[in-house]
Amino acid sequence: MTTSPPSTPSPPRPGALTERTLPLNSPETSASDTQITLFTSDRYGIVGLADGDAWRWARHALELAGFEKADTGHMVLPLSDLAHARETLLALRTVAEQSLGLRLTPSSDRYIGDFALDVTEHLPGHWTARVENYSLPLWQEDLAAWLWGAGTINHTLARHRVRQAAILQRDDGTEFAVLKDPRLDVYHVGALQPRHFPGPVTAPGPRGMTVQPTASAAAHTITTNLLPAYTRALLHAHVADLSDDLAWAHETYEAGTIPDPAPADLVGAYERFASAVPHVIAAIRELGTPDEHELRLLQEVENITTAPAQGTDPVPAAAHPDPLGWWLLEGADGLIGLAKHTADNAVLANGPALHAGRPAHALPSVPVSSQPPARRR
Repeated sequence: MTTSPPSTPSPPRPGALTERTLPLNSPETSASDTQITLFTSDRYGIVGLADGDAWRWARHALELAGFEKADTGHMVLPLSDLAHARETLLALRTVAEQSLGLRLTPSSDRYIGDFALDVTEHLPGHWTARVENYSLPLWQEDLAAWLWGAGTINHTLARHRVRQAAILQRDDGTEFAVLKDPRLDVYHVGALQPRHFPGPVTAPGPRGMTVQPTASAAAHTITTNLLPAYTRALLHAHVADLSDDLAWAHETYEAGTIPDPAPADLVGAYERFASAVPHVIAAIRELGTPDEHELRLLQEVENITTAPAQGTDPVPAAAHPDPLGWWLLEGADGLIGLAKHTADNAVLANGPALHAGRPAHALPSVPVSSQPPARRR
């Protein structure tokens, strides 16, 4: 598990300081709203998390008392030597409460990093977990801004002070945020906007959900509900994005009139298509049941998009001689149509397909849109 700061820049941490150099009468270091919360961790012993305006001094107090900086970035106190642990906690009380006027608060809640790692062990695929500490309310607002889709996690961030959250990340870039409900013994989970997406994600995201505090039960809910909903939402997002690019290309470049060399904006649109292909094909296979004809289409698209649109890179022997022209005139419509059909008709664990009564398979012809939308790039 790793720990990273939120994307909102945080104040720089001071350098080597001693207790005597702390300007305790400075308004910046007012300790009235600053606390050190101590969590018991199955993996680390005791974890100290600081929040409030004087959070930097709170972290310094943990250092002075003898807490160690773990590979997570958090301050931890191993319990392998209980006598040393007791001495360290007494020193922390002296430094934090008596010298700095900070609040020292033991928590009965489970350390969220332990819960997050336990959940990842039950999820399909390879996942990692990191913990973000929101020492200032602005940082939790930053997390809220990156959530994709509505749900209880959004309401919790909007209405309550949330001091830490865990971020689960799959090796394909999928990210879910997990936070503990401040009042109930449950956790809220929501998807973060996909990092690999080439631009702003305008499609609606999957709805977040509430899970039980048992890791296996939480992972089951995520696997059967949130993951498929995320895959479908991401597929809808790719369909909208790739359709816009193709409509713009059809409007701008008539068949057979592509300049040589091809314009950079046209090449860029094709490259966005090619970079999205692995994600789109994976989602189609996960959500749908492609027939033989559709499997051949997927394989063809996969083969062709391995070739460069232009440039000096070597072209594979079996590659299409003109992948850019193929994308513009025939290939993209087939994949986009199949992707849209799959996303629209996916049956999720928590509800029926979005559209019923469609034919079993819906590969489109290759029409050129007469009134494409304005290009968003």
